[in-house]
Amino acid sequence: MHTFIPFSIGISAAIAGTLLPGILNATTVQIATKEGKKKAYQFMAGALLIIFLQAYLAIFFAKIIDKSPFISNIIQEIGLAIFTGLTIFFLIQNKRNKLKSPHLSKKKSNKFLTGILLALLNVFPVPFYVFVSISAAKFDLFIFQPSHNLALSLGVVLGTFLTFRFYIHLFKNKSIENNFILKNINIIIAVITGSIAVITFCKLIPKII
Repeated sequence: MHTFIPFSIGISAAIAGTLLPGILNATTVQIATKEGKKKAYQFMAGALLIIFLQAYLAIFFAKIIDKSPFISNIIQEIGLAIFTGLTIFFLIQNKRNKLKSPHLSKKKSNKFLTGILLALLNVFPVPFYVFVSISAAKFDLFIFQPSHNLALSLGVVLGTFLTFRFYIHLFKNKSIENNFILKNINIIIAVITGSIAVITFCKLIPKII
């Protein structure tokens, strides 16, 4: 019973963190629409495996990162570089997509592996779950120990899975070409990553000066 609270926190945090449009949500919908739910579930399995590892590692290192200003600064600097790079990448990808034919080809690929690779590119979970676990610990809702770490990580997986299912259900009768969010997913993600990069840079300015 003592692991129920961190498990619930994991579910809530994952839903809140993945409800915004993102590359994983959009790809899940694209695969489900064009290749069927079976392929979408294979993709989701690969993505959820990486998300579990990201969440567990983030929680494991959260206490160390929180207590070390030096490590915290390094993490922020690395995050700034990654978010800036992602912003540029998605802006370029958005431009390329506009030059392509709207009829996307169905490529036969290993969707499980695709899920793993895309989830590895998605760096949002690591800093996010560091923040979640530290915040929960400060309110005495979470303890940095293996059982709580596992419970919170499993909650994250379930919450993310529910969000993926929600997106599939929400867009199941809509084509990508006619849906504003899915059609402009790259520019939306670029705006989000760009905003995070700006916020991170602003936080680093006083430390640099």
